Amino acid sequence: MSGELPSRAGADARLRHIDALRALAALLVVWRHVGDAYVGFGIGMGGRWLATVASSIDVGRTGVVTFFLISGYVIPFSIHPERRAALGTFLIKRFFRIYPAYWLSIPLGAFATCWLWGRPFGLREFIVNLTLLQDFFGVTAAEGLYWTLLVEWAFYLLCVVLLLCGSLGRPRHLLAVSIAFTLAYSIEMLVRWWNGTTLMGSPAAFTLLNLSLMLVGTLYRTVIDDARSDDRIVQAGLHGLLLWHLVALPAGAVYAIGWEYNATIPYALGLLLFIAGTRFVRIRSALTDWLGRISYSIYLFHPVVFMVMLWLLLRLPAGSVLRVQHLGVYIVANMAITVVLATLVYRWVERPGMELGRRVARAWSRYRERAAAMPTAGVTGGVLGPEHDFRPRHGTDPLR
Repeated sequence: MSGELPSRAGADARLRHIDALRALAALLVVWRHVGDAYVGFGIGMGGRWLATVASSIDVGRTGVVTFFLISGYVIPFSIHPERRAALGTFLIKRFFRIYPAYWLSIPLGAFATCWLWGRPFGLREFIVNLTLLQDFFGVTAAEGLYWTLLVEWAFYLLCVVLLLCGSLGRPRHLLAVSIAFTLAYSIEMLVRWWNGTTLMGSPAAFTLLNLSLMLVGTLYRTVIDDARSDDRIVQAGLHGLLLWHLVALPAGAVYAIGWEYNATIPYALGLLLFIAGTRFVRIRSALTDWLGRISYSIYLFHPVVFMVMLWLLLRLPAGSVLRVQHLGVYIVANMAITVVLATLVYRWVERPGMELGRRVARAWSRYRERAAAMPTAGVTGGVLGPEHDFRPRHGTDPLR
């Protein structure tokens, strides 16, 4: 889960408080997963309340929702429609940002979650996982968290469609799409709560909810943080969406199905965390800078660490000192080892992959410039004129 940030001069070029939010979101996911996996394996283990708290409010999903909102906050600003081959360079950079570390996680994840435990994961599963389309083919994922990367790609493609339609730079259009997605999800949930039937199914409904919240992140930055829009309709609509996700939807869900297994609660908490971290408590420190930078690898590789460690611990005698520690010890130990592994992956895979993506994107841009300069039959003047350029004419800011 990651996103490029807008180019800015100075020390805050990466929006350091956003890196702090990334770091916190990644560690929340680790807390939830390690707590669930380790809570029952040690006799007399202390600190079981850590797993109970993580499970009852689903801090893992809270972290994922925060990641989605961050993507909405930064991804549309990384598209530069004023430049030649804007969409191609954007998608190339996104590809090299996501896939290199993801590909490395597949064999490591398969080893940690399947092969060590005697679960099947063959060549077919491996090949399909390389495409990130395993959910569409009903194939086992090397790691259960891969579905979030597919949501990320859905948002990238949504941004492309919005730009091609001339809507990415128009807050009212973004608001309308976000409201439509939220309405579709809400109707799906209301029908399900009312009579137990479904209109589109949970995966589709939650995908629309996630995309809606990503656009909320975009609008939040445009309207509130950067104050780029003084449109009162957009301001009112955004605040209405915030109230819907923070208050109305969770309250209705609690009334209909209660607190337990209620996904609207962690969604509201994720939104609250995002608002707090962007508006009220902007954390900036060297530690959170680094953890935010490697947060994608923390997210991808923490299952490798905690599943391998769990497998090793289960092979010790039940009374072994390593099996009766406080649950917090296992959570912190897994976080520490994961950070070390994530640092190595970032250094040797993520960062080189991003640099390669930038080089490929520059090459693609130069190719498009040369192609545009070549005489083209049937076009007045012998070259591609401005009427063939899809880019908006209202300046360099795609979210003005």
